[in-house]
Amino acid sequence: MDKKLYSSFVHFNANLLCAIDIETTGRMPGYHEILQIAVLPLDSKIEPLEEVLPFYMQIAPEHPERAEKEAININHLNVSEIARNSLDPWRVADLFDEWFQKLHLPLKKRLVPLAHNWVFEAGFLKAWLGLESFGQFFHIHPRDTMQMAIIANDRAYFRGDKMPYNSVSLTALCKYLNIENYQAHDALSDAIACAKVYQALLRIPLF
Repeated sequence: MDKKLYSSFVHFNANLLCAIDIETTGRMPGYHEILQIAVLPLDSKIEPLEEVLPFYMQIAPEHPERAEKEAININHLNVSEIARNSLDPWRVADLFDEWFQKLHLPLKKRLVPLAHNWVFEAGFLKAWLGLESFGQFFHIHPRDTMQMAIIANDRAYFRGDKMPYNSVSLTALCKYLNIENYQAHDALSDAIACAKVYQALLRIPLF
């Protein structure tokens, strides 16, 4: 099978930008677990690639009893139902590897992560996939809309201007930027919203 080159930024060098979001049972990677994951490939306009379906699945937690009430109150996922009716983490990891291989990226090319708070997402992905597999799937230069908003606030404060964002949550940025997130805290809906926020932030002049 010939290797595939997708519509993307030239400087990505054939690596593929993907919006990524996860929903979890809590805040501690390695103790809490991923309940839902979405990996959404994007084109050079930061729109979903039409020819590639996103990787979007629920994952049965091995320790549903560890779920934090605060996390579940936010994502509104039914942990018991997911534990009963979803595939286990190892099977989903195999399916993710199959999905990645079917992208047919050139040799050693990976997914460039676009996320809102990548540090959080990456911690859980490393705990789920293992460090070696994580490094094979994901590029070392992520894009992070939360960090972009934080830097915008830092720049404004440093210049003596009004800080643009009182909150840097995805929900708040969607509100500031007039972006509709139709099903907040669903992994795929949040991934789509993150891509739209990234588009909007890139359009804002630095000076």
